[in-house]
Amino acid sequence: MVVGISAEEERGSRVGADPVIKEDLDRIVSVCSAEMGRLSGKSLLITGGSGFVGRYLVESVIRFNNKGNGKRCKLLLPTRQPDTLIERYRAQVEAGEIVPLRWGERHAVDMNGDMCDYIIHAASPSSPKQVMENPEGSLRDMVDMSSSIADLGKQCGSKRSILISSGAIYGEQPSEMQGMPEEYLGGPDSSKTSSCYGEGKRLSEKLFRLSGIDYRIARVFSLTGPYQDLNSGFAVPDLIWQAAEKDQIHLSGDGSPVRSYCYATDLAIFLFKLLLGKPKHEVYNVGCREATVSIAELAQTISDIFGGVGVTKGQSVDDVTTTRSRYVPQLDRMYEFYRPHTGLREGLLRSCHSLYNRGLIGRKPVIGLEPAGLENGGRT
Repeated sequence: MVVGISAEEERGSRVGADPVIKEDLDRIVSVCSAEMGRLSGKSLLITGGSGFVGRYLVESVIRFNNKGNGKRCKLLLPTRQPDTLIERYRAQVEAGEIVPLRWGERHAVDMNGDMCDYIIHAASPSSPKQVMENPEGSLRDMVDMSSSIADLGKQCGSKRSILISSGAIYGEQPSEMQGMPEEYLGGPDSSKTSSCYGEGKRLSEKLFRLSGIDYRIARVFSLTGPYQDLNSGFAVPDLIWQAAEKDQIHLSGDGSPVRSYCYATDLAIFLFKLLLGKPKHEVYNVGCREATVSIAELAQTISDIFGGVGVTKGQSVDDVTTTRSRYVPQLDRMYEFYRPHTGLREGLLRSCHSLYNRGLIGRKPVIGLEPAGLENGGRT
């Protein structure tokens, strides 16, 4: 398994270095041009800006700024590793367009006199491995961070704050339910250690509601995208790594669990529209109807991308990411507001090509990649 990101890969992953990521960022800025225009001369605080979701958000704003669309947006980025952030975005930090901030005690943010017009709270110990290694600490981190960011939004009088939550707040999906609606009142089984992530997100949502700020909540389910960590323990990066590095895919279970995958570009577009558009609802599930498949179908698609590597199945399901037979959202609200553009196969192809381009996997996909379209998809 990959042991982190090399210095060479980090240097190569700067904005625009990889053609797949460059196309993705161009698409985000194109589709969200009207919304992102409202960031001109404003400040946006993004927590988790070094993570899978946060990097697309940060680099989209950099892309927007570089296109000369009026006054530049200032990005305020709380981080535990300011040196890494400074190295990655040195030009933007030196120009004052990115301001690294430090997480303080109980995850309070030292703003150094800055104020924020908008907030996207994406920071969270979200990987299954991380949560299971320290469930109590993960729960405390989620609650402390959300409390701090909700308070910050109130203190700054921010125009709107977005909380990235999770479908994990619903608990187990009933077998007869095709898609969990936002109104579903199920919840995690508090007796299980694995419920800490869902419980942390439920408490985070409650803190945002009680704060009195203008907020919207995006309940994210399963994702694909170039910046996913191959060590995270999620199904997609694990299966890609197996296919590319082991020339085979082994499923721990029978492959029957069903998931709805949303590509990183569609998630970023949706979040910017929630932040800067006029959404009708406070809470939205996030997924893609056209990317709802079983784990076995997911594995076969990845196998095909690498030339048809072998796929074997186990007898039992014991992985925290695959214990649910169905983990699928109802998406009526999202599709009324924005319709995802990237299907499962294309999203996986883009992720695999980007990982290969950046040297994170050693095997090149056998299926080529067509350029991403930049049409203004989605509806507001």
